[in-house]
Amino acid sequence: MEWLNYHHLQYFWIVAKEESITRASEQLRLAPSTISMQISRLEESLGGKLFRRVGRNLELTDFGHVVYRYADEIFNLGLELLDTVKGRAVSGPLRFEVGIVDMLPKLMARRILEPALALPEGLRLVCHEGKEKQLLAELAIHSLDIVLTDTPIKPGMSVKAYSHL
Repeated sequence: MEWLNYHHLQYFWIVAKEESITRASEQLRLAPSTISMQISRLEESLGGKLFRRVGRNLELTDFGHVVYRYADEIFNLGLELLDTVKGRAVSGPLRFEVGIVDMLPKLMARRILEPALALPEGLRLVCHEGKEKQLLAELAIHSLDIVLTDTPIKPGMSVKAYSHL
């Protein structure tokens, strides 16, 4: 079984946000060499370079951008978890991931989603268009919150979901 060292990932995430190992080391109260070594170990475990040097600055590689997007979501979700369990208000809009089958008219999808956009606490709506089978697979692994389609779920699909008219 493969393991991800979240400390290494967090060091990478902070360096990427700060765009500097020196600034990240001040924030983390660690020596720059320690952070560099931890990022090297993360690169080894993930199998790719995360940064490239551009003059005196660090710049994310394409691989680094992919890893950063995941790290950003992981650590922001962790902060949200802490806020929730401590009874603090969760900051920022809620994220609502919607899959829309490519055959569904977009005007109809908009009309269905309009009430969600009117919520007083705000909403970050992210829509994904695709084939029904692919979107239902994403729903099954909780990458999507809902799938809008023009047909009910076909019998025999191995996805635990409910169809509503």
